[in-house]
This record gives sequence, C-alpha cells and structure tokens, in this order.
Amino acid sequence: MELDGLDKQFERLLKEFPEARKKLIVRNGDKLYRKVIANIEAAVDEKSGDLKKGVVKVQGSGGGYVAVRCNHLRAPHMHLIENGHKVVRNGKVVGWVSGKHMYRNAINELADELERSGEEMINNLVGEIFG
Repeated sequence: MELDGLDKQFERLLKEFPEARKKLIVRNGDKLYRKVIANIEAAVDEKSGDLKKGVVKVQGSGGGYVAVRCNHLRAPHMHLIENGHKVVRNGKVVGWVSGKHMYRNAINELADELERSGEEMINNLVGEIFG
C-alpha cells in the first residue's frame, strides 16, 4: 500500500468514526434503558407505574454519551428502592429494607455485551477501511 492510499484511509476513518460512535452510544443506551425497565418489572410490585415512567434516557448535546437515570420529579422514591432504606417507627429505627439495585444490576449484567458491541464497531469500521 502506498503512503497516499494509507493517508486517505486514515482520513476516511477519522471522518466515519464520530458517526459510528454516536450510533453505538445510542444503541447501548437503548439496551441499558430496556434492561432497567425489565429489572424494575421483575424486582418491584408497583401499581402506579411511576418508577418505570421515571426512567429517562438522556443523550449529551454532542452525542458523546447517553445516560439512563431517574427523573426524581416523576419518581422521588427511586433512590430508596434502588439503594435500600431504614424503617423508622415512632422515631426509632426498627429495620432495614434492602435495595433492589435495578440500575446497578442493569449495568453489571450488560457490561460485557456493551464492551463487545464497542469492539465490534471498531473492528467493522477498521475492517471496512483497511480490510
């Protein structure tokens, strides 16, 4: 391969990478969102639906990240269910309710899959250009 050809391929890689990265981030955010919702459905017997409605996916303005988080205006009790809380009666702590960890478990369960999808994106992009 000539130096000019290599330079053109690197330019193409630099041009195509940002869009491919944005698509990857959005896809992974969607997977994480769906997993958090599934974890809420499995772990919590909720009648109002506010916990699920309180889960929001937020994309950064430049597309550099996607966050799946709780809208605390919609579900102000989410942190208590996620992390656990004390049970207080007449001013005395009488027990502890363990957290359900819907968000943390979603990340832990999908970590390997999200990493693989990132590696796939890079391999596909580099393979198309330098293949």
